[in-house]
Amino acid sequence: MTWQAALRYGLAIGVLMLTACDSEEAQESAPLQPVRAAVLTEDTTASDIRYSANIEANTQVNVTFKVTGYVTKLMQIKGDDGTERAVQAGDRVKKGDILATVDSKDIRDSLTQADSQVAAAQANLNKGKQDYDRATTLFKSGSMTAPDYDSAKQEYENAVAQLENAKAAQKIARNNVNDFDLVAPLDGVVLQRNVDVGTLANPQTVAFVIADTNVVKAVFGVPDSTVQSLNIGDSQNLTTQSYPEKVFTGKISEIAPSADTNSRVFDVKVNIDNGDGLLKVGMIASLSLPRESAGTHQGPLIPLAAVVRSKNDPNGYAVFVLATEGDKTIVRLTDVDLGDVHGNRIAVLSGLDANSRVVVNGASFVRDGQQVAVIP
Repeated sequence: MTWQAALRYGLAIGVLMLTACDSEEAQESAPLQPVRAAVLTEDTTASDIRYSANIEANTQVNVTFKVTGYVTKLMQIKGDDGTERAVQAGDRVKKGDILATVDSKDIRDSLTQADSQVAAAQANLNKGKQDYDRATTLFKSGSMTAPDYDSAKQEYENAVAQLENAKAAQKIARNNVNDFDLVAPLDGVVLQRNVDVGTLANPQTVAFVIADTNVVKAVFGVPDSTVQSLNIGDSQNLTTQSYPEKVFTGKISEIAPSADTNSRVFDVKVNIDNGDGLLKVGMIASLSLPRESAGTHQGPLIPLAAVVRSKNDPNGYAVFVLATEGDKTIVRLTDVDLGDVHGNRIAVLSGLDANSRVVVNGASFVRDGQQVAVIP
């Protein structure tokens, strides 16, 4: 080896040693990743499994105008201060109430033209009827030829058809004018108002969204291990954060026949009487399913947040387990076999010891073998 090569080799070794020292110093000076862990134990309690449900309206409709025109008037409602204001979200309306009105000069001109065409067709029919009656008399007396009689009859029949067509066009134009008023199709609560005076509305414009909330639906998803034990008509109690002391009771009205393709859970709907209007569309309710109704799990349960992808199997799953090396606490990525989902937790079939300490918060921010700081 030449001295030049030896020098280059020595420099390379020195750089590597410096880099390694810097890396060790950086690792020692870097703050430890905080994680929260829980001891893995068999869940033998009889506590219920809790689910979250979305409150939806029993019936919800989009109300649109049938004609195109500018909004000229909105339904007026007396406010709390006694003054009138335009209807808005949260107001209750009754079936048949006129929510808004539009106007269109073109449609009004069409009705005026249709009225004129009906008047002209009626006058033409009157003349044709007189000519036909006279031709009938003359034809019977032999004073008119058959071709002239047929011509008078044809003109009369054409006049009848023209009047019918004019009246049909008049009816359409009059209906268009009558459709200036947007009428509430049901009793309910206004969820949205999307138009103001001056807005150009058309049949594609959703002017109002109205919902019947006298009965509401609580919608939640359950796994396949749970859906088999639920039946339509079963009673179900729910609570909300808005009214934590009040228990709302309803009955299961619908169970989805197939699971959602993304979440892989079955939607369940519970109808709840809401005559007092306490439950609002969009609220979150909480409900519990008894252990026997929710299905028995096959092993200890861990939070879904503790599960990560396996390093060894791209289709498998793993968890981080705490281990002690001297005075350091590190995490070890451990492959596991998972069972059914139970609420926000999942059963572990195999892969862990009975008293394993599993990282339940922070699993997404650590790597295998990393030193961590365990927080309570």
